[in-house]
Amino acid sequence: MAEVTMLVASYVFTALAICCAAVYLCARLRLFLTATTMLLASLLLIYGPAYLSFLLSSGEKAMLIARLSGSEGGKSVMYSMIQSASSDFGAIIVAMNISIALMFVGVVAGVEIVDRLIPGRAASLKIALADWNSQALRDSVGGTRVLLVIAVCLTLFLAWISFSEGHLGTIGSFLSITGDEAARAAFRLNNGGSPNYFYRIALGAVAPMLVVWGLLSGWVNRSWGLLLVAGLLLVAVLIGKSETLSKAPPAFFLVQLIVAGLLVFRNKLTWRSALVVLSAIILILYVVVRLTISVYDNFGALGFLYYRIFEVPSESALETFGAFPSKYPHTWGANIRPLAAMMGLDYVPAFTIISQLWHNTKDATSNALFIADAWVDFSYGGVIVFSALASAACRLIDLIYLVKGKTAVGIAMMTAAFGGVLTLLVSALNTAFLSGGLLLAPLVAGGIVGIIKIMNRNSRLDAKPAGIGT
Repeated sequence: MAEVTMLVASYVFTALAICCAAVYLCARLRLFLTATTMLLASLLLIYGPAYLSFLLSSGEKAMLIARLSGSEGGKSVMYSMIQSASSDFGAIIVAMNISIALMFVGVVAGVEIVDRLIPGRAASLKIALADWNSQALRDSVGGTRVLLVIAVCLTLFLAWISFSEGHLGTIGSFLSITGDEAARAAFRLNNGGSPNYFYRIALGAVAPMLVVWGLLSGWVNRSWGLLLVAGLLLVAVLIGKSETLSKAPPAFFLVQLIVAGLLVFRNKLTWRSALVVLSAIILILYVVVRLTISVYDNFGALGFLYYRIFEVPSESALETFGAFPSKYPHTWGANIRPLAAMMGLDYVPAFTIISQLWHNTKDATSNALFIADAWVDFSYGGVIVFSALASAACRLIDLIYLVKGKTAVGIAMMTAAFGGVLTLLVSALNTAFLSGGLLLAPLVAGGIVGIIKIMNRNSRLDAKPAGIGT
């Protein structure tokens, strides 16, 4: 009886946290398109009602599509496996529910802490966002020559790696495999993605930001050379994203461009603009799914898309919570490579343990959201602290890059932040900070802005007539 009461209470707590987070999003953040709202809205979309429906339906696959078609979906294989292998499955669900609730609490707390630490910036951000739609796009930084040189170097680097690794040939070979999903999966596993670490970092964290920054700055300043190079960089990024042979990277890069295009005209979402953006996203994902998947279940491509977006994330989180701490104890930092080295322990990433446990191989990956790793390491404390850190990082991006309104660098940074937020939904916090660009992209942008300011200041000093200013 006590177990049932605890389970019900956890669902009530989670539902309450989700509702409060939704109210906070609409009333406090007011649906302006910022890094903070992207984070909270994405979490509500994937781990809000969709999460609750997945668990309350006992892992029924493509539940919404099944109900709309008048049928009943089968139970998720992974859900059934974890349930049958767990002596106290209710305790796993309780821990998962409480962690999701604490995640929303931590996200809101992180935003409020940053706003109170920098109240002047927070007030300026509100003014800038309120006036966004009436502003003309401008380049608040300048320095098109510096941006051109950096974009050229990055384009050449990406192009060289793509050429030397034969990315176009890999993509062509993958698309030529038809009607055999197992062969496609094996080809993707063995050939998808570059082994070059710096290439992957540049492709995921920096290049999308520079594409948008270059296109917008080139357009505002009528720099046709910068526009050309930014266009070439866009092609190089699309090739690199497609060479992963995965559905998400090229699709989400196109969605990043849609976000940038929307911000050029307006910032606050209305039901019309939200409907247009949502339709575009669904269309892009549908096309990518049709290109990368050849065999579907009874619900077809749309059913697969719904299952992959709204149910697989919860399923992946369940894999983590089903393994820790019921099968393995919390690692207390050993799942983080630098901390493991400091403690003198062998670093064994949690995802390999989870993969071996539930998939009987270390090659499979579970794309669990960032609090899954926080849970593995530090239990509930890690969940709330990591959530606060994630939202604080997003809020700092807003306060640093959006206070000047509709600028090329501000929109470019929102593009990078969107990629970082998406990475948070499927990976650890440190991965989102680095390869996702949530921390690396703002630092790179800040470095570029600093170089431009120094060069502009030196140019002004050199232009002063002799005797002036001495």
